[in-house]
Amino acid sequence: MNYKEHKQILLTLYITILMMTVTIFTFGQTTINPDTVCANATGEQYFVTNTPTSTYNWTITGGGILQTGQTTNAITVDWGGVMGLWVNAVEVIESNAAGCPGAPILLDVFVLALSGNGIGPFCPGDPTTTLVGNPIGGTWSGTGVVSNAFQPTSAGIGNYVLTYSLAGCNTTINVVVNGGPITGPIQHF
Repeated sequence: MNYKEHKQILLTLYITILMMTVTIFTFGQTTINPDTVCANATGEQYFVTNTPTSTYNWTITGGGILQTGQTTNAITVDWGGVMGLWVNAVEVIESNAAGCPGAPILLDVFVLALSGNGIGPFCPGDPTTTLVGNPIGGTWSGTGVVSNAFQPTSAGIGNYVLTYSLAGCNTTINVVVNGGPITGPIQHF
């Protein structure tokens, strides 16, 4: 192989690696559609690859409020408390330096609001009570929680905060285990 052929192979290899790198950094930033956020989440960040000479027009629907970043490639959004799937909740249209707009880029957002069943109050010897979270599929944690159920006997007397977690979101319920009366010894006169 002569010098010219060797140089051509190296140049082709260099261009291939460069194109692969550009592709990874340009298209490697992905968000699963729909995106899931917790109800009343604040400061949620969304972005697209920045083109320094472009401007970006963002539109937020579905109970979200754009807080910062309009005209830039990155924004922050505060979401409301209404649970549901919001189709095309985040939209951005990039315009180049000549003022020509590109195609809209859309993202659906699922706002997840959790709730838990109210239970109690309990006495120390009461039976185990199943904890129910909505939507189903999450896990419960806290003092007295065993396998997504509350055990007053293992918790003991007191006030407890139990947490239900799902998809990075949390909600809490308060549970009380009351003490029984303390009866003195039987006496005889």
